[in-house]
Order: sequence, then structure tokens, then C-alpha cells
Amino acid sequence: MDFPKITRRTFLQVSAGTTAAAAAAPRLLHAMENELGGKDFSPTNAAERKAIPVNCHVCNIQDGAIAFVENDRVVKLEGNPEHVSTRGRLCAKGNSGMWYSYDPDRILYPLKRVGARGEGKWKRITWDEALTEVAGKLDAALKEDPNTIMLKWGRNRTGGTLERFMKTLGSATVLNHTSVCESSKKVGQEPTWGPDIETPDFANAKYVLNFGSNVLEASYFHNPLSQRVTEGRVDNHMKIVTFDVRLSNTAGFSDEWIPVFPATDGAVALAIGHVILREDMQDSDFINTWTNVTVDELKAHYAQYTPEWASKISGVPVQTIERIAREFAATKPATLFTYRGPAKHLYGSYNEKACMMLPIITGNVEKRGGYCLPRGMGWPQPMPQPPGPKQDSVLAHPPEYPLAAHKVSHLVPFWIAEGRQKINVAFTYQDNPVYTNPGAQAVWGKLYRDEKLIPYFISMSSHMGEETALADIILPDCPYLERWEPESMPNSLWPWLGIRQPVHKSLGESRENRVLLRDIIWKLDPDGSRGMKQFWEFKDGEDYMRHHFDNVPGLKEAGGLDFLKKHGVWPIYGTLDPKTGKVTDKTGREIQAEYGLYKKELSATDMEGAMVDAHGLITKNGKAIGIRRNGRDYVGFPTGNRLINVRVDEWAEYGFNPMPTFKRIPWHESMKDDEMILSTFKLNVHKQSRTAAVKWLAEIAHSNPAWMNPETAKKLGVRTGDLVRVESPVGYLITKAYVTEGIHPKVISIATGFGHWEYGRLATLRLKDKPAFGGTDDPDLNNVWWDDRGVHPNAIIPVVADPIGGSQGWYDTVVKVSKAGPDDKYGDIHGDWDKHYAAYKETMRYAYTGDLHRKMHPEMAAWAGPESVKPKASGGH
Repeated sequence: MDFPKITRRTFLQVSAGTTAAAAAAPRLLHAMENELGGKDFSPTNAAERKAIPVNCHVCNIQDGAIAFVENDRVVKLEGNPEHVSTRGRLCAKGNSGMWYSYDPDRILYPLKRVGARGEGKWKRITWDEALTEVAGKLDAALKEDPNTIMLKWGRNRTGGTLERFMKTLGSATVLNHTSVCESSKKVGQEPTWGPDIETPDFANAKYVLNFGSNVLEASYFHNPLSQRVTEGRVDNHMKIVTFDVRLSNTAGFSDEWIPVFPATDGAVALAIGHVILREDMQDSDFINTWTNVTVDELKAHYAQYTPEWASKISGVPVQTIERIAREFAATKPATLFTYRGPAKHLYGSYNEKACMMLPIITGNVEKRGGYCLPRGMGWPQPMPQPPGPKQDSVLAHPPEYPLAAHKVSHLVPFWIAEGRQKINVAFTYQDNPVYTNPGAQAVWGKLYRDEKLIPYFISMSSHMGEETALADIILPDCPYLERWEPESMPNSLWPWLGIRQPVHKSLGESRENRVLLRDIIWKLDPDGSRGMKQFWEFKDGEDYMRHHFDNVPGLKEAGGLDFLKKHGVWPIYGTLDPKTGKVTDKTGREIQAEYGLYKKELSATDMEGAMVDAHGLITKNGKAIGIRRNGRDYVGFPTGNRLINVRVDEWAEYGFNPMPTFKRIPWHESMKDDEMILSTFKLNVHKQSRTAAVKWLAEIAHSNPAWMNPETAKKLGVRTGDLVRVESPVGYLITKAYVTEGIHPKVISIATGFGHWEYGRLATLRLKDKPAFGGTDDPDLNNVWWDDRGVHPNAIIPVVADPIGGSQGWYDTVVKVSKAGPDDKYGDIHGDWDKHYAAYKETMRYAYTGDLHRKMHPEMAAWAGPESVKPKASGGH
């Protein structure tokens, strides 16, 4: 097709014609935005639509949003211009959030299984029938052992409601998704400087080192931080250097993309630190004053991590490492960001620690344009609060992972199968490990199908996901636009509190989670004689929220919950400038963040009754409140000693290296020439499991071919679109190849979020099925033009747990890739429980690294064997 040549004259002619057409049809203009956010108008009568502020929960970033409602239905979502972090902007996922509520396959009524688990046979029951049955199962479990009641959540943004429920029951068997998300990042950071996340000041930085974060597409705090990244590039000519195995959107936006070998980010970071210290480019004053080591100690420790050593491991040239080290140290201010690239590995906590050391070494901490502590806000819990469980749960706090604690939930199926703890009743909330976890249906699907291991399974869900399809009873939860929740996320340098609030009544008979849980407790303890009901004495979700917000200092004076209902967020820091897209104060100047939080000085009142030890630690009533440095009393960092702990003594107690270090993945060292490493990623319009049923997003992206380097593809005789067989030690899949130079030659990468076998007619492309679960017909299902739902990779990814941080080793899997055979069919997937179990037992050896750990937990010695025993070196993972 030939495109017409557009000149300035023809452009003006075309635009004039468009203007004339618009004037002839003025009603069309009412569908357009006439102002910068906050208002919208009906195309039928030009009436202003009702605008209700919320915080988005399509993913976990919690962007400020506004729902525009007409005839009690959300017709549009846009960003909230009063929200300081997201500043009136929403991503594609947030713009399409109403389709969770209006999904034609949404579950609207309580359902009870009437066939075999997973058979898909259900009957509708009343809420009273559902609550009576659930309460009866809980009552029996409580009489045996409260810890036989298990709750696992994926995204818990209830503000403490789920925890309150389990404490009321007295169960400690509470599991979350963190080990499949970012636990090794958290454990890598927490003991070092206190928080488990960072907030880089991208907008004011001059130089950024990015290790494995796709902040412009799918990373944590995508929307708010991507805005600041763009500002840094435009306003400061900021340079970005990205280390990643794949040419992500962020890598493509960077000045340099360096395709590093998987899991070796930490080695590169250590070598960069080596060069900075070797050439005396460090910030000695900051290190000596604000860390628990000296410059001399650091130089001695880093001497071993030479660029030559790192280059052999990572594939990054020596001269590149040295150049980037000098650039980063010499450019002020500079910052760094990491996410799953370094952390989602065996020894991922070591990688995270090595990376975060670079802004510490250069003193770029809590400075304008630097590496900043997160800013968040809390809120009070309703009183009284339940006392909690009387004894711990081995599933939630396994002794072989003392540092990760509850952050290893992806190992739970094996532990239950081995009889480590009996489960009588299992709850799940906003979780889908049958799809999202390593092993997927081969591991979690097998667990939930086994009625001996999980006798009674309750799903609190609005959709029939792969996990919910295996439940015994489904309690229909509300999507986020129909429920109350408190919110605060450290996604910018300005702390804020926000809410989700119902924008219309819950559809069908669905109930928001806090009300649903209250009703269970009331059924268990109707007259309060069991001491449970006292913790759930609230009228509805709004009443519960008032307990959170009506007494927060500052917010109380502004109006408490009523203020949040009107604005969606507090404080309001200023006004969004439509020309710059930045928040300005009353004088028209851009608002400025506060820096140097650790250098806030303690007041005379703070120091009354305080004690100062020989190291300068200031304590009051037995609690550390600050640190004395150079004769002045500061708040310091939120750690036990108020310093940055370069040396983490707690790690040494369990046999791990307390100093920044690197440890290679054993089965990567012995890879053969015909083996590759499988990685996964997220596209910018999808998240892990719950967007394939959102029709706007599914139309944009609905398949996930395997990225493969041309060099690799040539060896295999593969072209884009050809079928390939990807085989790991635990299974295989058949998918299509996508040949691109944007991937490391030794890596094959497959996006997650595709290949559903449940989640409704659109996600599965079973478009001829009739509506189920109280659902309806949707004319748009007749307009689906694609026939490819993708191939889900998780069934062939073995379970691996970082012994320090607990993270699943998502990017550790060694695979063999070949051209598909004559009997291979697109979409074939096979995963094997026995092979997954063998792989898990092999990596359990890495949970034991020190004699002290074995002495403290002799009962676990049989699990791991002697320290000298190593997993097979044949690429077993």
C-alpha cells in the first residue's frame, strides 16, 4: 500500500476537514477530554459523569485513578491528577481495569463442587449454606490444631484483614507469594539498610545503572518510576546502562544494553566496585561514617573481585566493566535500580547485596538524584486486635530457611506431601500457584487435587482461575472497583495514603473480602462466647476503613476517610501542571522532595532519658532511636545499629558470607554447548496470571513465542514461526520461535501470562462454550480474530530456593532446545511431579551451608546431607 505524502499544506487541509466534521457533529466532542483529568462527559447528553477516585489494583503498583460512572457502570478509567506519585497517568492495564468487574465469566454467586475436583461441575448455593459449611470445617480443624488451617495469598492489599482473620483463628500457617516474586531482593536489602526496597530518584539523576529491572514495562512501580526515568533523560540528559539477558523496553530505552550471562549481575557489580575502590573513587567519608566497615576493610575485601574474574563469568568485557565503573563513580548524582534479574536465582540475595553496594560505595545514598530510602505511610488497625497463634507453623517458618522465613512458600507442596504438617482446611485469596508458581499444574495442581493432602479447599475469588477450578467451595470476592481497601506504596519520594472504594454496588452476590471474612467469624462465634467476634465488630467495609483513617494525625484534621473518599489520596502536595506534567506548589514551582532522611537530627525531647554507647548508638527505653556522629545526634538508618550494614553478622551466624560476595549457580558452570538457560518475562500489557481475560489487553497481546538469538537459531536450523521443543529436567513444551538479536545467545526467553487452561472463554479461546458461574453473553467474544492463546512455561521450571532469601530460581533452568519433531504439536506441555520432587530434593542441599546452622537444627540434618555433598554437575536444573 502506498501512503500519501503529507506536506504542511496537505496536513492543514486534512486538519481543517477534521475540524469541520467535528463542528458538524458536536456530540462527538463530549467523548473527548476537554480538561487535564478529573472530568468526563457523556456522549449521549453531554452531562458530566460521576467521578470516583480509587487506587488501581490491576497489578501491585497502586496507581491513583478515577473511575467515571454513568448509569451505575464504569465507562472509563484515567489517572488521578491529585495523586503525587502517578500524577494523572495510568498504564494500559489500569485503563482497562473495569473489565475485571464486567468479565462475562466472572463468578457472581457461591459455588459448591458436585463432581470430582477439577471436573468443572458446580452448583449454586446460598451464602448461608456456604458459610455454614465453611464454619463447620473450620470448627473441626480448630478442635484438632489451628495450624491445620492454611491461608495462602498472592496479592494481599487488604491492609491487615487477612492477617486479622488468621490470628483470630489462632493459625500461623499463613503463606504469601513473595518467594516467587522478590524475596531474595527483600532479604538482600533488609539487613543492610532496613527497608526491603529502594526508590531511585531518577528524575534528578545523571547516571543510572540498571541490573535486570524492566521499569519501563513490567517492573515494580512501573508507572510512577517510568515517568521519572523519562524526565531524567529529557531534563538531565541522564545516561542509562542496563544489564539484562533480554532487550527489554527499558534496555531498548537505555544508552547501553549489555547482555549479561544469567545470574552473574552480582559478579559484574562486585568488579565495578573493585575498580572504584582500586582507583580511590569511593566516598570515604560516607563509608567510614555511615557503614559498619571502613574503607580499608572494603578495599581489602573487594581486591579479589577483579574485572578479569567477572568477565570470565559474565561475558562482559573487562574494558566495559572498567569504563562503566569510572563513569558511575565520576558522575554525580548517580543511582541504581534492580529487580528480578539479579534476585530470582539461587544465591539471589548475594547478587542483590552486591548491586546495592555501588551507590553505597560512591555515597549516592539519600541524595537528590541518588539511591533513596522508600517513603511509605502506615495506618492504625481496628481495636481490639486478636492475640494471634499460640505456636508457630513449620510451613510458614521452616527451620532450614531461617533468614527467608515465610518467603519460601513455593516449597510447600512438597512439605505437605512429606507430612511435615497436616492440613485440614486451605484458603486461597488472589493467588493462582497452579498457574503462576514453578511446577504449575505438575506440582500445585497435583497438591490441590489430592483430597488426602488438602481435604477441604476454599477459594475466595471473583474468577475461575486454574487454582479456583480445583476448589471444593468458591466464595465470590469483589474485583477492586467494588471493594474498600487502605493503601500506601513507596512508589515516589512523597509518602501518601490512599483508598480503594466501591464505585458501584457489588455485582451478583459477591462480597468484599473483609466482609466475607467477618461473616465466617460471625458464623463461627455468633454470640461472642468463643472470643472471636469481638475482633470483627464492624458494620461494613466503610466502617472498617474509618477505624484505619479517621484518627491519622493530619488526615484527621483534613477530614479523615471523608477526605479520602473525595480525593482518593492524602496529602495533596500541589497542583498538576498541564504543560509540564509535574506537581507544583502555590507559587507555581515544582514541589521538591526531602532528602537525607538518615541525617535528621534528634531533638532535645528525643534525647531526654536516652543513652549513648561506645559506638554512638542512641537508645531509649531499650530501643535504638539514633546514632551519634561527629558530635551530632541523628536518626540514622532504620537498622538495629542505625548504620548501613555492609557486613551482615546475622548471615554469618548461619554460615553465609556476611560481606558482599558472589556464588555461581553450580549447574550453570557445567552447561554443555547444546544447552541454554530458560528465562521468563512480562509484557507491558499483562501481569502474571489475571489479564488474559481482559479483552482490551488480550487483543493487544495474546501469544508468547520463545525469543532466540539468530546465532542459536542458525545452529538449530530454526526460523521465526518454527516449532521448537524446549526440554528441562522436569518436562518439556512445544512452542514457536521468535528469532531476534535482542536476547543473549545462551538464553531462550518466554513471556508469562499466556497459555491459560482456565480463566474463562477469552483466556482459553473456548469461545463456543456457554456462559457459566452466573456469567453472561458478551458480543465482543464474537469479534475475537486470533486463534493463539500462547504456551505457559512454568510446568517445566523446577523448584529452586535461594538458601538466604528464599526466592525461586526463575532464571536458573538449564534446557535443551531443538527443532520440533513430527509428533510434536504446538502447545504440548508435560511436567512430572516425581522429577520436580527430585529436583527440589537436590537443591535442598543448598539450605545447609554452615556447621552452626546444623547444630542449631540437628533435626534437619537428614534433609541435606553433609556440606561437602554437591548437586550433580550435569546441568540438573
